[in-house]
Amino acid sequence: MVMNLYKDKFVLITILILLILVFNLTSSQANEDKKNILIIHSYYPEFGWTANIDRGIRSILGANSENINLHTEYLDTKRIIDKEHINNLYRLFKHKFKDAKFDLIISSDDDALKFLLEYRDDLFSNTSVVFCGISDLDKYSFESKENFSGIEEKLDMKSTIKVALNLHPNIDKVVAITDGTTTGLTNLQMLKVAMNDIPEPISLITYKLSYLTEVKEIARKLDKNSIIVWLASIKYDSGNLISLTEATKLISKYTNRPIYSFWDVFPGNGVLGGKISSGYQQGRIVSQIALSILKGEEPVIEESPNKFMFDYHELKRFNIPFDKLPKESIIVNRPRSFYNENRGKVLATLAFIIFLTIIICLLLINILRRQVAEEELKESRNKYRTLFQATGTASCILEKDTTFSLVNDKMEEVLGYSKEEIEGKMKLLELIMDHESLSKILNYHCQRKSDEDNISERYELDIIDNFGEKKTVIIQAKLIPDSEKSIVSLIDITERKKAEEKIKYISYHDSLTGLYNRKFYEEELKRLDVERKLPLSIIVGDANGLKLTNDVFGHEAGDKLLKEIASILRNASRKEDIIARWGGDEFGIILTETSEEVAQNIIKRIKEGCESSDFDPIIPQIALGCATKIRNKEDIKEVYKRAENRMYEDKAENKSSSNSALLKSLTEKLENNSYETVGHTSRMISMSRKMGYRLDLSERDIDKLVKLAKYHDIGKLPIRKEVLNKDKFLTEKEWEEFKKHPEHGYNIAKSFQDLRSIANDILYHHENWDGTGYPEELAGEDIPFLSRVVHIVDAYDALLNRPYNSIDNSKGYQGPMSKIKAIQVIKDKSGKFFDPELVDVFLKLIEDEKDNS
Repeated sequence: MVMNLYKDKFVLITILILLILVFNLTSSQANEDKKNILIIHSYYPEFGWTANIDRGIRSILGANSENINLHTEYLDTKRIIDKEHINNLYRLFKHKFKDAKFDLIISSDDDALKFLLEYRDDLFSNTSVVFCGISDLDKYSFESKENFSGIEEKLDMKSTIKVALNLHPNIDKVVAITDGTTTGLTNLQMLKVAMNDIPEPISLITYKLSYLTEVKEIARKLDKNSIIVWLASIKYDSGNLISLTEATKLISKYTNRPIYSFWDVFPGNGVLGGKISSGYQQGRIVSQIALSILKGEEPVIEESPNKFMFDYHELKRFNIPFDKLPKESIIVNRPRSFYNENRGKVLATLAFIIFLTIIICLLLINILRRQVAEEELKESRNKYRTLFQATGTASCILEKDTTFSLVNDKMEEVLGYSKEEIEGKMKLLELIMDHESLSKILNYHCQRKSDEDNISERYELDIIDNFGEKKTVIIQAKLIPDSEKSIVSLIDITERKKAEEKIKYISYHDSLTGLYNRKFYEEELKRLDVERKLPLSIIVGDANGLKLTNDVFGHEAGDKLLKEIASILRNASRKEDIIARWGGDEFGIILTETSEEVAQNIIKRIKEGCESSDFDPIIPQIALGCATKIRNKEDIKEVYKRAENRMYEDKAENKSSSNSALLKSLTEKLENNSYETVGHTSRMISMSRKMGYRLDLSERDIDKLVKLAKYHDIGKLPIRKEVLNKDKFLTEKEWEEFKKHPEHGYNIAKSFQDLRSIANDILYHHENWDGTGYPEELAGEDIPFLSRVVHIVDAYDALLNRPYNSIDNSKGYQGPMSKIKAIQVIKDKSGKFFDPELVDVFLKLIEDEKDNS
């Protein structure tokens, strides 16, 4: 008995030990299966925008806490951002995470992304990075970086400004307040681009401020025709950062002007509103992308969702009616209404009232119909008493052979003949253009003579009046009982028919090019999709360079480009071919009974037409693809899709050459429009390359410098020729127009993949060392290095080769100058316009070249 007891205890203990081992093994396995995610925020935890993003991330990933471990780091670059701080962070991360392994990294805002682009491969190997809060993705290069994806924060600044101008119609100044951070300067540049589409007299005034006292002083001085656009993070005079929401609350107290912004932390905190980017929503979306990557799905780059959001109290403060706000606007701080509190009861009551109203209306309609019927009965008794006088219609009585026996005044007016010329002498048959149709109509009426109903019939015919003009009329004929005569009325619908034809033309044609439109194209494609039209070929085309033309030369030039392409398509196609503008820059051609070989020949003629076009300002280009339906059982939609895919293949295969041709066309136009010549460009390239070697730049940076030298003034294309080539000081208006060419150049460079890397250098190549340059009055080393180099080389070459030169529109130089005088000008401007250290290098280069020669 005792032995059995011990045996039972031993078995029980053994089972417990096994259960504990299994539990520990399962727990260990579960921990090993958990995914580790590192979150790196650019700013600090209390920063409102960062807090919203973090809250959005945790709303998704926190719900998966049994599968995911989250680790969060803050770079705190709102408080301190310098090279030493970044180096310290790098060393901290190097030590802190030397034994850590993360499955994925999430970053928020620019500084975190910059940090990871610089150090990710060193610190975290090739770990996937998902980013958010990035407003200008184009300024980052991902060419050598793998596994980067995320959300591009597309701030819709233009929509916010337009809505603000609509809500405040007397505004003529937009005052932008920003700070000196990376994000602040990026957002300011985006605002400037958005303001390019805002017409005069609206002007943009910018302030780069850091402290509350500075902002208060500016805010108090603003006049009633100003609005504030808030882009800044500011500090107390002590140097401590003010929270985003507290800052705008304080500024709102010191100004009577409305404040607009673009981020969800501001509405409800002194900011009136704007088209808002939501940090919370970005956090949620970036988490969803992270989960999809962890599942092995392909990473993507998405755009952030933006919505109009306004503060109820600020709307009331500035007396802005809600009906002026954009549709689907969100209003925060709105008091709850009686309707919202009792929505169900209100809707039920309203439905009952509507039901009663419908019943009453139906009863009233029934009564009115009865009254109308009674009135019609009364009128019908007197109808034929006023046959010729009261109808207001051209009426007559015709004999069996269509001779007019009686006409009224209106009939005289329609036919252009007098009663004396018509009655008993003329026949309606003589006026009808289609005699056969009229004979059939009258014979039909005679055959119906015995019908009891004798219903009046209506027919549409064309007649010729006394003046030889064609008129379209509706003939209404009714046999007179017990006679061979008919009562006939004529309604002149000539103008209506013309209007209908015009409407029909408009409904089937593109108003800009005169080609058929998409509606007609689709209807014809269905109609012609029959066996007797085989082989049926389709050509699909997509114009290249339309957006660039619109951006650089204006929409009028873009419209002319579309018309030129339409003309080329007409000339290259056959008369029987159906050519349509599908929409935007898309075109299509239907070719019945046409083999694919013939269709390819037409494509060849179109391409040749583009190449031989003398259209200005750029060479027309269009990507084309064709496909042919040979068998009746083939689906025409699949044939169209095949043609479209081939068009996209053509566009992809020739993209590089197309862009090169467009860029070459733009460069040639610049040379034709101004003093810029091939000689100037080649000299710039040569001298810039020498400077690159003298400065011991890398081959990559030298190539970039040479490219900048070649295209630095590409932004002069939209500038008027008379301004570019003026041989004396520019007027104030002309000077303002001229100073925009770096911004134009920036936008053009952004349109070409090959030039995006030098877009910022083009933008700032006229900034002066002392901060007196344009477009942003940057100073010193804030100006990009390559921009400073090209500034010197460009000025020197201009002094040597141009007949007239004005570096800053305040002092003119008659040229071409000698090298000695040109060098003296460069020396005089050293430390003012030019980087003094670079001037020393440049002058030493010139001196060495002189000695070598």
